[in-house]
Amino acid sequence: MILNTTFLRSRVARRIFVLFVACALVPMAVFTTLSFLQVSSQLHRQNQRQLQQAAKSLGLAIYERLTILDSELEMASLHIQHGDAMPSPAGEPHFQTMTVWKKWSGSEANSRAAMTASETSHVLSGKSLIRIDTCSTNKSARCVLLMRMMDVDEPAAGLIVGEVNGNYLWSADHLPADIDLMVHDANQEILYSSNPGKVSAATVPSLRKSSGFFEWSSDGKAYDAAYRDLFLQAEFLAGAWTVTVSENHQDAVAPLQRFRETLLLLALLAVWIMLLFSLIQIRRTMGPLEKLGEGTKQIAEQNFDTRVEIASGDEFEDLAASFNAMSSRLGRQFHTLRAINDIDQAILSSLNRDAVVHTALSRIATLLPGECFAIVIFQPNSSDSASVQVTVCEPKTDLQRTFVDRTAQPDELRQLQQNRRVQIALEPEHTPDFLLPLKDLGMTSACVFPVLLEQKPFGALVCGYSNAAAMTSEDIHHAIQVADQLAVAFSNVQLIEAMEQLHWGTLTALARAIDAKSAWTAGHSERVTQLALKIGSAMGLSPRDLQIMHRGGLLHDIGKIGTAPQILDKPGKLDAQEMQHMRDHVRTGVRILEPITAFTEAIPIVAQHHEWFDGGGYPEGLAGEEISLHARIFAVADCYDALVSDRPYRKGLPREQVVEMLRQKSGTQFDPKVIDVFVRLCAEDETIRDPQDDGRLVEQTI
Repeated sequence: MILNTTFLRSRVARRIFVLFVACALVPMAVFTTLSFLQVSSQLHRQNQRQLQQAAKSLGLAIYERLTILDSELEMASLHIQHGDAMPSPAGEPHFQTMTVWKKWSGSEANSRAAMTASETSHVLSGKSLIRIDTCSTNKSARCVLLMRMMDVDEPAAGLIVGEVNGNYLWSADHLPADIDLMVHDANQEILYSSNPGKVSAATVPSLRKSSGFFEWSSDGKAYDAAYRDLFLQAEFLAGAWTVTVSENHQDAVAPLQRFRETLLLLALLAVWIMLLFSLIQIRRTMGPLEKLGEGTKQIAEQNFDTRVEIASGDEFEDLAASFNAMSSRLGRQFHTLRAINDIDQAILSSLNRDAVVHTALSRIATLLPGECFAIVIFQPNSSDSASVQVTVCEPKTDLQRTFVDRTAQPDELRQLQQNRRVQIALEPEHTPDFLLPLKDLGMTSACVFPVLLEQKPFGALVCGYSNAAAMTSEDIHHAIQVADQLAVAFSNVQLIEAMEQLHWGTLTALARAIDAKSAWTAGHSERVTQLALKIGSAMGLSPRDLQIMHRGGLLHDIGKIGTAPQILDKPGKLDAQEMQHMRDHVRTGVRILEPITAFTEAIPIVAQHHEWFDGGGYPEGLAGEEISLHARIFAVADCYDALVSDRPYRKGLPREQVVEMLRQKSGTQFDPKVIDVFVRLCAEDETIRDPQDDGRLVEQTI
């Protein structure tokens, strides 16, 4: 099986993996080591107990067989006393030889049969005696002699002595294959060894208890041994024999070796399983984390529609649900903030009230809940009430309608002044007059948010509902924000309007100051500007072009500030020098306006309104399209007003005559397109000035 471990590229995954492995391997290693040591110690103790038990069992078995041999020896003495033949056991004989020693005491006894006083006393008590002596069949070997009195009451009958058969006494053929048996007498001489080649090394400790455990080695092999003393003093008047059993240490620890191998395999298997499950678990953990991480990246990229789907049935699933809820809420908040920002930018960039109202109503539905919205503008009257302009918009149709014949009562204005939000039920008898347009659209309730300027109601933002739906606190907060921004926008509009009024008032005052230099030119600049604007509007010029013409028209004769009054008011024809001085007013006007950047686009009107379409004008002799359209229009308007107005050297000409004179100059002095529009306007517009006719020519105008 191949595991996908690409998730381990994550630092968190690697940290969890290392921690998981450390938390699993360290306890497992400790547990395995302790288990092995515990089992090893237990096996060692068990092996000691088994060897000690074997030594005990073999010692008891030897003692039991000695007792049997004693009984058999007693039986044999009885048979001999009765003249019967000496009995022999079935199978292998228990005694190698059995003899009767007649001479066993005193000077008559030979060296072999000589006994000590304690031995004599012992056998005379009817008990058997054990001696270690050379074997009758093998003089180099040591054999066990068992002897007792033939008849305790007749010591002269002698001793019956049996040379014990070692195969029977030691039961060498019945020993386990992995056990070696050694028997030492009280002098540490070996009575028996099942493996004579290892006898020299199997030395029982000299300082010892009656039983115990020791280790020894032979030919590079280690052996475990247990011993137990077999006490024969009371029954057989012999020193304690030491029964020792030995076992190859490798054989003893063979189960431990198998356990170690098995434990190692199990540990390796456990490690593999642990690694497998840790990787699986880490992958199950990192998968949701990666999804959540990717989700946060999407949120950072403002993809608030991102959803994290996790079906783990644990806290990750709950976290994913919380993440999705957070994403939805962030999306709504971001949408709200963006909508508020869009509305702010839109209304703050609007330069007049109608534009502010239209812009706000066209965007408010993306921010606030409602079926109908309205913006109300209050215009205070001489009384305490106010006239009201109401602009209503239905989001479903995007249609906006304005109502101007509405009023607001003083108590309604005070209520709006004192509260940031007013909830009003649109009942038939108590609906405020300025909210009737919403009621006519089927609204049953309205939330009104006042727009305050200088702490007084200037207007209001209205959200209408056809049912009793309530706005949330968040919706109310957003509505108040929009109302405050509307207040800023309307304040800006008022400031702009005031600046515009100041601007145009200043320009008009300057124009009147210019015209006031001569009684004959009073109002000339304003009349020429109004006529030029009419021509420009009829020709389809943009509002910006008309604004440039408005500025340039009021100042087109500003250069006459430097013209001497006697020239302006001279009743007769000007001479060449005076004419040149008069014509210099064009360049003087340009020099006056050049430092003012705002008038840059209007300067061509000042500089070129005396140029002729065929190039015969002044000061530069420009022709055709070289002359700006604005200047070509002003050339017609300026000439018309000059001809129909009184001058010190003539009376004003009749309107029809002047129109005809200008039409005849089409293509030479004037642009034919401008003349065509001008002639049409004169035919349609009766408000164009019509002074009396005195027959002067158009070329005489300056």
